[in-house]
Formats: sequence, structure tokens, C-alpha cells
Amino acid sequence: MTGAAGTDRGYFLRPDVKMELLAFRWYAWPHLIAPAQHAMNIVFRHVPLLQSFLANPAVHAASVKDPKMLGAPFVDIPMDQVAQVRELLDATLLAGVGLAQFARDYRAFNRHLQDTATGFSLDSEYAGMPASLNGLLELVYDTNCHPRMRIREELLYRQSELDDSAGQEISLSRVQDVERKFFLTTPRLKGPHSMDIAMSFADQRIDTLAALRSSPLSRREIAQRLQLDVQQMQRLDPFLSEEGPPRVQTTYGGTGVRVRYFGHACVLLQSVDSTVMIDPLVAWEQHANGMNLSFNDLPECIDYVVLSHCHMDHFCPELIVQLRRRVGKWIVPRNNGGEIADPSMKLILERLGCTNVMVVDPFDRIGLPDGEIVSLPFPGEHCGLDVGSKHSAAITINGRTFVFLVDSDAVDTHLYRRLAGAVGKVDALFIGMECQGAPLSWFYGPLLGRSMSRKDDESRRGNASNCARAWEAIRTIDCDTIYVYAMGNESWNRYLLGLEYNPDSIQITQSDALMEVCRGAGKRAERLNGCRQMIF
Repeated sequence: MTGAAGTDRGYFLRPDVKMELLAFRWYAWPHLIAPAQHAMNIVFRHVPLLQSFLANPAVHAASVKDPKMLGAPFVDIPMDQVAQVRELLDATLLAGVGLAQFARDYRAFNRHLQDTATGFSLDSEYAGMPASLNGLLELVYDTNCHPRMRIREELLYRQSELDDSAGQEISLSRVQDVERKFFLTTPRLKGPHSMDIAMSFADQRIDTLAALRSSPLSRREIAQRLQLDVQQMQRLDPFLSEEGPPRVQTTYGGTGVRVRYFGHACVLLQSVDSTVMIDPLVAWEQHANGMNLSFNDLPECIDYVVLSHCHMDHFCPELIVQLRRRVGKWIVPRNNGGEIADPSMKLILERLGCTNVMVVDPFDRIGLPDGEIVSLPFPGEHCGLDVGSKHSAAITINGRTFVFLVDSDAVDTHLYRRLAGAVGKVDALFIGMECQGAPLSWFYGPLLGRSMSRKDDESRRGNASNCARAWEAIRTIDCDTIYVYAMGNESWNRYLLGLEYNPDSIQITQSDALMEVCRGAGKRAERLNGCRQMIF
């Protein structure tokens, strides 16, 4: 496929090609796209991790070999690549000066307010605000007289000193899903088996690459649309194929509703008139053990995509940019504006090149040709932080209703009694049971104003429901078919979740117990893993 030969033939992107979005060489998740959160992660996660690795690479190398350390703060890079890590650290410190200044000043000024503001007017504090924060924050009290810094988030995206677009690029590789390094702790260094192209995440060239997964182009057309020279095209050759990918009935023309489970929390609902997807996250290659659906089996047109919350396994930029040309509307919950732990999903999507975004509040209804989507409150999984951008959904399509409780922690069972009246009879209920999640600092650590005691940190975990809480939610909703999902069991998403269960893991034993309780009550219950197709 090199040279000028075969330029009239059509070529596809190989099905197993990964197109990772990188921000300063780190795998881009939502908090690396929103400016304030990216700044905090650079200073209080990335730089300390790289410095720790450089100080003692042998400790990191030994730790990543221990399965029990999966997801722990250790960099999974060979010791012989110390020079590349040092180069990345130097480049980050140089390119991220404005971001680093914002992060340090934000944390320091927040600590000052927490120590000194006890209820007296905050007006005089603006004069002492660091220059990097000027005009970007509003100082307020809550009704308990606790001081708070509210970020003017829309303005952050317009500030040149916080512009990180120079560090945005895509990296093509054929690394297997199961071999990808954990996204929070290990950057992607340049290597001989990847092709890196500097471009913003909104660049339309990404649409060209994504379209090549199902529609071929000649080499000449590919080079023109991607703006590649001869040498770059030669580097792209290993990622191209003349054979199109196998696809499994991407459209549906039956009389009922086809429900396709693509793994984790990703479910596709299809009728003759409507196509709705929730929390897109799919495998890029087909696997054994039931993984018979992948990206190539998604339809070319998806009417609505519902994103439940801003965690990486539900809001995946790598997948979003490759779906954006196919999606009619993205539906996201409204965030708690100005809260550092709750960036706007709408603004993040727009930075990813998605202009067709709909923000909803609880119980808002979006009409479908043959049904509706209803946004529902979603408690739990956010470690007790004041996060508003989270919702579950009741989706009625062609006369069938499906409720997705996502990662809800049903600690307040009274909520579900109230929700039951709003959703009515349900044909299938999906509920997550990752009932022992990571502690607060694991995900949100860089955003915290102060370090926490281990006891407090451990008490505030990103939990979904255990058996007792899940059953209390289920038994109040009129539904006889229950699916436990969003467990992180699939090996292909290990790099996102850092999970590896055994039969004695509490998540497995608790969901096993729920299966028994449901079946004892005459309900059909199943824990999903891999892929599944159902017709309702």
C-alpha cells in the first residue's frame, strides 16, 4: 500500500486501530478537557507522578507487576525509558505554565478563604485575588456561611493562558484493548508502533478517520483530507486495509425493540422509528467470551445519545469524537455551575466538536417518534461531593419502557418510591452494583482543597448499590426483568476502570446475592458481562 500504486482502490481503517486523544501525552478524559480541572490534574497528579517515577523507577516497575496494585499511583513505563519521561516532564512544565499558575493560585486562595472567611463580607477579598484568577471567580457564601469560589467556567475556555490546545493530539496504534495502560497513572510516550498527529479534539480530520471505519477512501483522498505528505501516508499504511470490517445487523426493522448491550453501561435501543444509546463505551475489536459486538456494529445514525455523568467509563472522549458525525442529539444533565468538581458536560462536548447538545433537568422529557426519554435523579457514586451533572433515564420506545439506574447508590430508598410513580410499568430495569468504589482522593484528589484523613477518605467512596440497597430500589419499581450491569467486568475496559474481580470480590458476592433475591421474588435477573442482545 505504499507509493502511488493502488491510489484508485478504497481503504478502510483497520477495525482494531485505537485513536487515543492525548493531552500533553496523557489519555484525555473529561477532566483533561475542561481547563480548570486539567490545570489541577497537571499540577497535583501528573507532575508528582512523573517526579516520583524519575526519583525511583524501580519501585514503580515492581509495583505495576502486582495485580493488587492495579489502579494505584504507579507509572507503568519501563525503566529504560527514564529519559523520555524526563523529557515529557520538562515539556509539560514549559508548555503548561499558565495552567500551573492557575492551579497553584486556585488552591492557595481557596485555603486562604476557608481559613479566614467566617461570615464577614467577601468584597474586600477581590483586591487580594491572584492575577491568574482575576475575573474568573465569584466569591460567595452558602447559606451556612461557608465560603466558596464559583468558577465562571465559560470564560475559562476563552483564556489564552489556559489554552492547552497545543498539547492536544491523536495517537493511532494497534495495541490490544487488554494491553492499554491505566489512564490515570501512565502517559503515552511516543513509540515506533504508533502514529501521532497534532490536532485539536474538534478538528474535522477526526471525522474523516472515524468515517474510514465503515466507508473506504482512496489513498489520495485520505492524504488530501487528512493533510498528510508522502512520508506521513507511509506511516499510516499499517493502519489501513482494503477489507471492510465485518458488521452485525447495524439496523433493525422488527416489530419490537432491539436491546443491544455492548458492555459495561453501554446499551443501544432500536425500533423502526427511533435509535437511542446510553453511555457509549464499546470494544474496538471482537473478543472471545461473548464479546461479539464492537464499534463496527453501531448504526450509522443514532438519534439520541444519553450521557449519564462525567466519569470516564460513561463519558469517553475517545469514543465521542468518533461518533459525533452519527449522532442527532447528545443529552446531558445540567451541572452545578461553578463547582470545581462538576465541570459542564455541555462545554466539554463542545470542545470535542459536538454542537448538537441538549442540557436537561430532572424530569425533563424529550419526545421520540414512538416514545420519550425522561431524565431522572441519580444519587450516589460521587463520594458525597456537590455534583449536579448526573442523571439516570427512563426511556420509552415503541410501547416498551426501560429504566437505567446507572451507578445509583440507593441509600435513600424513599427516592425510588417517588420515582416509581413517575415511570409507571417498566419492561426492564438496569442497575449498577460496583458497590465498593474507589475512595474520594483516587479520582477527585487533585481538586480537593485540603488533604483528608485516611478514615474520611475511605468512608467517601464512589459506590453504587449493594444487594440490600439495590433490592429496596427494585422492589418499589413495577418491573419483573432486572439486569445488573456497569460492573467493569469486561477485560477490554481494564485500562479505564482499574478493576480485576475474583469470585470473592464484594461486587461479585453482592450481585450474586441480588440475583438470588430477585429470583426468589419471581423476577428474571441476570448480571450482564460481555455483549448481549434482547428483543422486547
